[in-house]
Amino acid sequence: MLRQMALVALLVMSLPAEACWRLSGTFAVDGESWRFDSKVEHNREYVFPAGTFILKLTLKPQDKKRATLVYVVHERKEKNLILVTSGDESDLEAGKLRDIYAKGATGQPNSIISVKLTDI
Repeated sequence: MLRQMALVALLVMSLPAEACWRLSGTFAVDGESWRFDSKVEHNREYVFPAGTFILKLTLKPQDKKRATLVYVVHERKEKNLILVTSGDESDLEAGKLRDIYAKGATGQPNSIISVKLTDI
């Protein structure tokens, strides 16, 4: 009985670790570049401030080795947020660096997001 309880406890504690990734990379826009490195969970939005820009990333799983990255870039101007670009990039593979070239909205600069996923 004690073994079964220990086994169940181990399974419950290890389940959240399966849905975690380490997301690292760089974000460049308008000639400036910023680095980010964070542990992320599936389907949660993460916000990375970068000067006057705000990068929002959400990771959606496809299978154990692939995921889709949804990104939104805003720019702070006075008290307003202006959409610079948004989109998604599918088939990101764990362990491989991927460059995302995001075309800016009308009158907005283009962005480059380089990401690398590492399965934790």
